[in-house]
Amino acid sequence: MIIDTHQFGRMRAGAAYYLHSTQDALVETGTSLSAPYIIDALPDVALDYIFITHVHLDHAGGAGELARRYPHAKVVVHPRGARHLIDPTRLVESVRQATGDMFALYGEAIPIDGGRVHAAADGERFDLGDGIIIEAIYSPGHAPHHLCFFEPNERILFAGDAAGALRNGVLYCTTPPPSFDLEVSLETIERLRLLHPKEIFYTHFGRGGNADSLLLAYANLLKHWAEGIDARRGRMAPAELIDDVLADPRLVPSGFTEELRPELAMSVRGMLGYLERVAP
Repeated sequence: MIIDTHQFGRMRAGAAYYLHSTQDALVETGTSLSAPYIIDALPDVALDYIFITHVHLDHAGGAGELARRYPHAKVVVHPRGARHLIDPTRLVESVRQATGDMFALYGEAIPIDGGRVHAAADGERFDLGDGIIIEAIYSPGHAPHHLCFFEPNERILFAGDAAGALRNGVLYCTTPPPSFDLEVSLETIERLRLLHPKEIFYTHFGRGGNADSLLLAYANLLKHWAEGIDARRGRMAPAELIDDVLADPRLVPSGFTEELRPELAMSVRGMLGYLERVAP
């Protein structure tokens, strides 16, 4: 079951996924402002697991509120993200710096008791019953604390941001500051392809079939995005560079709308930061 988290007040911008079995689970939480939509969708559910792909607040910001609402749920996250759920102070400040004027759209982050947070091992499996298994897959690049979750029987990949965003059938780059790494992202995409997924369930937004083609397309999109930004680097001030990239139809899909500008601008800044680290 897909739950629209109404990210940033928009429909079809963010998703959480409810898995019903012997043990019930949720994949992703959206921002803290998304929690009411999830609670309304699951009024009589006693969640056993809340799986979080990474601790960026559009994916994990609602975890504290949902952990409070579902007191028996274990919150599963990458080991490098666990401490940020227990004490989100540094995470919130990082998001504030990365998002600028968008920060208010992320809501607050409520700390989670450390006993509720489970740091998943790479390849660790969680048996939900009735043949549903969730496997944690370390998938850095978008962020060093990124996990994908894979259901091996139906071959469904919950990709978080490791495979980009799919908006109305169009792929977009998700390359935010401060830790995006192109080389590592491309390695992660190859690892995900080796799982031979059939479908990708995107946090932004919904289901995508022919998963291998989507993963290959995203790898090529990342390379093209990097080349376009690198070609402008050094010739333009950052603000001018962002505007020029977002005005280039070769880099920004035809379905681009102004409401996506802040998010895409953030992805330009993230790729620019990566390029400046590897080739100052």
